[in-house]
Amino acid sequence: MEEIKARREGTIEVVEALGELDMSNVDLLNDALKIALSDEKTSCLLDLAGLDFLDSTVIKALVRWSNDAQLSDREALAIVVGEDTPAARLVDLLGLTGRLPIFKTGAAARRALLDGQRARAQRSLEWLTDAELNVARSDAQSDSDTVGRRLDDITQEERRRGDEPQDRSR
Repeated sequence: MEEIKARREGTIEVVEALGELDMSNVDLLNDALKIALSDEKTSCLLDLAGLDFLDSTVIKALVRWSNDAQLSDREALAIVVGEDTPAARLVDLLGLTGRLPIFKTGAAARRALLDGQRARAQRSLEWLTDAELNVARSDAQSDSDTVGRRLDDITQEERRRGDEPQDRSR
């Protein structure tokens, strides 16, 4: 028996899948995710830890929804697979753990989603794409160079002032 439960926790819609998900009922999951991700301000925590079985159609849906969520300005989807569950074993076997927003616990997924709701510049670096990480590095280097030049100018001015008598009446 399969079941999809959905509940709201603040700005996070929690979708929990229980039982078995396969090609015969993956549309239940797709419908729940479509609703959960339709709001531009809400993120979705998809909990698959309670599944006894899932097949490749579920994996295909996870990849699709993850790709769709990455196009938004927020990190909108986190997938909880649990420890040593069918979902955890399958995503690990397929090498998807580093490619999809996969988390072992709901607490870690919630923290990531809340972080992902902040502006991109304020998020932890782990949420940035490779391209965004490269831009962030370039911006930080440019800022560092500018700050370095300013510090050099300040040091030179301090030395100049140390060499000249100062009129303190200003």
